[in-house]
Amino acid sequence: MTGNQGGSSLMAIAGFGEHLRREREMRGVSLEEIAGATRISTRFLEALETEAWDRLPGGVFNRGFVRTIARFLGLEEESLLAEYSLATRERGAPAPVRSGMPAQPVAAKRKAPWKALAAIPLVLALAVGGWFGWRWVSARRAELNAAAASLPAAPAPPSAPQNLWTDSGELAATTDSSGSPWSGSVGELQLKIDAIRDASLTITADGQPAFNGTLAAGQSRTFSAKTALTLEAQDAGAVRLELNGQTQAPIGSSGQPGRITFGPSSAPTDTGGHD
Repeated sequence: MTGNQGGSSLMAIAGFGEHLRREREMRGVSLEEIAGATRISTRFLEALETEAWDRLPGGVFNRGFVRTIARFLGLEEESLLAEYSLATRERGAPAPVRSGMPAQPVAAKRKAPWKALAAIPLVLALAVGGWFGWRWVSARRAELNAAAASLPAAPAPPSAPQNLWTDSGELAATTDSSGSPWSGSVGELQLKIDAIRDASLTITADGQPAFNGTLAAGQSRTFSAKTALTLEAQDAGAVRLELNGQTQAPIGSSGQPGRITFGPSSAPTDTGGHD
């Protein structure tokens, strides 16, 4: 007689719980040893052996306990499960939980898709809000750019008045927009003076003093007048003159004072100097 046949004979005499207890005792295994190896509480093990079903969690948990105990004792799992079902009069019970693979609660599986569906409106709301925010920022930026483009250009600040007098009290020559020094407004006469060496000069334009001082060697000045322009130099040979772009003859001997007046015809009208 095989072990399984022996177990069936015992089942014919004793109930499920008694059969389970005898199989355990035949192998010399205590409830504590089974509890330590299977992690099933001794309270549940005792309830199975005494068939105290009200002390067990019920359902798939009970069937999982039976399958785990059968595997530990070396019994046929399906046969022991069938005996348990007969003892508890269970029919069509769900499949038992496999050892080491706890079943996921059905309620959790059903809730997962609903959680995903509930998140869809939130994602859509965030996307729509971001799109409208971007449209508003773009429109606002376009309005600001259009407003800035329509503003009139700021007027140029007025130029500072020019100081026509030097620190020594002499009338200083001013400079036109081209960078050339000039005295008064542009007229018919323009006299350019290049200092060959330091030259002490006095210049009168249209009867008004325009310059009285020293022109350092290498410096150049241009003076303008409408009717008359007079130049006096302490050293006539220290300067080179150009009137309206034409080179002029020296106004005197080098080392001697010289004086010359230019008129509207751009020709000298009065010269003088020491012999």
